[in-house]
Amino acid sequence: MAHRSSRWIPLISLAFAAPLAACGATTPATGTSAPGTSAPATSAPTPTVAAVATTAAAASCPSGSTVGSALGITLPNPVGVTGAGTTTLPAGATDTNCEYHATIYNVIITILENVPASAISQFSNHFPVAFKPVSGVGDEARSYLQVLSAGKNNEGVVAAKGSTVVAIAAVYTPATLSQIEALVNSLL
Repeated sequence: MAHRSSRWIPLISLAFAAPLAACGATTPATGTSAPGTSAPATSAPTPTVAAVATTAAAASCPSGSTVGSALGITLPNPVGVTGAGTTTLPAGATDTNCEYHATIYNVIITILENVPASAISQFSNHFPVAFKPVSGVGDEARSYLQVLSAGKNNEGVVAAKGSTVVAIAAVYTPATLSQIEALVNSLL
């Protein structure tokens, strides 16, 4: 099963790359010379992340008010997030991707059904920092917390229960990991 599931890694990494892309994360150019110096000005290209393609949200996506209430913020209703066109899931598996993008906040929820619980490893392999095990959420859960600035974080939780995996990534929200864990638990 590991080979079959490795084909849908792009979908999984999308869930954790998309929040940063949607919030306009960029890297400043480096290598420019100071004004008034004779060194030629050089600039490394600024990496960019392609915009995430959105669609109408699946009917199974929780409403913006449900997610916002659980996280203590105000969010709009979701849009769907499309994965890479060549991404395939194991036979019989389904995925739902919901993005809640407000002016400041961005939350992405991914729900995979009829997948092996080991899929949790493929999510946590793409966390931006080391994960920590979480108890009391599903059969197995992991979380990450990356401090950004001004009391805002990039954080997420992925959990498996039976053949369902739910992942939530929240960027620039004041939500706590406990709030995200509770929301994940309610979606399992």
